[in-house]
Amino acid sequence: MKILITNAVSLNTGDAAILRGAIGILRNTFGNDMDVVVYDAKADTAKRHYPEFNYRPALYEQVRSAAKGRWRGKFAAVFILFLSLIWRKSLGRRLAYRLPPRLRDSLDEYARADLVVATGGTYLVPAYRLFPKIFDFMVTLLLGRPLVLFTQSLGPFPPGRDRLLLRWVLRRARLILVRDDASRRHLDDLGVPADRVAQAADAAFAMARLDTPPRRFPPAGRPLRVAISVRDWPHFRREPPAVGMQRYLAAVAKLTRVLVEEHGVQVTFLSTCQGVPEYWTDDSRVADRVVSLLPGAVRVHVTVDREFHRPERLIGLFAEHDMVVATRMHAGILALCAGVPVLPIAYEFKTVELFQSLGLGEVTQDIEAVTPESLEQAFRHLLAAGPALSAQIRSRVGDLKDSALGAGPVVRNALAA
Repeated sequence: MKILITNAVSLNTGDAAILRGAIGILRNTFGNDMDVVVYDAKADTAKRHYPEFNYRPALYEQVRSAAKGRWRGKFAAVFILFLSLIWRKSLGRRLAYRLPPRLRDSLDEYARADLVVATGGTYLVPAYRLFPKIFDFMVTLLLGRPLVLFTQSLGPFPPGRDRLLLRWVLRRARLILVRDDASRRHLDDLGVPADRVAQAADAAFAMARLDTPPRRFPPAGRPLRVAISVRDWPHFRREPPAVGMQRYLAAVAKLTRVLVEEHGVQVTFLSTCQGVPEYWTDDSRVADRVVSLLPGAVRVHVTVDREFHRPERLIGLFAEHDMVVATRMHAGILALCAGVPVLPIAYEFKTVELFQSLGLGEVTQDIEAVTPESLEQAFRHLLAAGPALSAQIRSRVGDLKDSALGAGPVVRNALAA
């Protein structure tokens, strides 16, 4: 069985966890004889970090590279869509020979795929550029291949070209797996048939470690160890981004001081987007901005981890801590996979939906409104929750792992239908 996984962003360890989880779920369902090809915007760099995967450059990136120019790129994209429509006709075969060999081989690979899976995550949202993803979906459908969108959060979709194109594409997808009720409502607003939408937990939960001994929280006989994930966020809506970031960083700095000065904590800044120069951002640089706000006596108890870590390694590192303060949602998910309590800072609705389902809605902080006082209060609330919190997390993460693995049979049934 040949399966293509598209729209991958493997240089983000959170997205790499989604990819690894999704491939594991699909192998559990369809067997180990699957031939899996991963289309990633940074395929060459991704291959260095994950040599076990078979990578190709993302389709839209190939088209743009071959066209070499904005307007030529738009013309080339339209040409590729037309070519996809007539791919199996004699004219299509003749026109295909005018393409660069790698692009022609990729289109042929799409045409021969038994299943095209758009990776899970959060990329069909207004904050990001949508057309490259829509283009991939359109090529898949015009070639007559079954399209499945793996577990993700998406929407809302404001009026405009992208909404119209997404409406056409998503209504023709074989299956769309969503992580939350909000995404389901956004699809309903587009007129996507309800029987083509199913809900499941994020694919990264398939990596959860449930065979480890129960954790004691807070630990007995030693100070807490806390990891903190931060990120840059340029999409503040209520205030200028610079002002919003300043308030957010001040809140994290104040919590760091409380952790060190009142609880003797060794704090480590550790995140899912770091240590890869080819990626567009590095969370360790944001961590440096937090550390610069701390007095010298506190800084000696703070470490900034700048290294790249694969998902399984990151789970192991989080497991060495007693709590994770997570702005990156997948930093929170990988910490939960290790059985570690999480204090989330939400920059998109996906984080709010997840942690409300875990019974942690009360401590979830909105990046648009977080203050030093509210973040400190949330930490004290978690600390007071004590052993009951650890047991609650372990039980709920087990349910989420079952839900993530359950996406496989749903995909199989959709493909059979």
